[in-house]
Amino acid sequence: LSSPHPSEVSTMAALRLIALLPLVALAVAFNPTTLTGFKPAGLQRAACVGPQMQLASPQIAKPKVDVGHQLGTTQPDAQGKAKTGTPKLAPKKKTQDDETPMFKVILLADPEYEQSHVVTQITKTIPSVKKEEAIRIYVEAQMTGSSVIIVCTEEHAEHYAQQLKRQQIYAKIEKDE
Repeated sequence: LSSPHPSEVSTMAALRLIALLPLVALAVAFNPTTLTGFKPAGLQRAACVGPQMQLASPQIAKPKVDVGHQLGTTQPDAQGKAKTGTPKLAPKKKTQDDETPMFKVILLADPEYEQSHVVTQITKTIPSVKKEEAIRIYVEAQMTGSSVIIVCTEEHAEHYAQQLKRQQIYAKIEKDE
């Protein structure tokens, strides 16, 4: 092997330097004090000509808002009266859910019901009712004459009652108080 020509040495050194620049920039961004006297390997032979670059330490950003006041402290308002820093709560607005009337879907007892059929159809028709709850509802309805299956909106209650009626299971709906 022959030794490289001097122009090849400076070209190779320049390529190594270019390859290391992103790593050096990353290191400087995180901790510039660790780079004192840093010289990449293989660049000792190449002479660097030009001005030395000074690295600046990162500045801490200052908030653009006044953060000196804490909640609950008193500050004078425009009329000179002291006011508290706690915000006033607006009155709660009524939503559609607050005003929507709710309805009970009530299972009616029938001595001809088979427990397995009633439990299966209730859990299929009303997904939020689990099997154990459906069994409890069936037993309560057979003992007392009726049992509340679910409380929901009128549209859902009518739908559930119709679907149960298709399976020969009788249910009625009543407005919930």
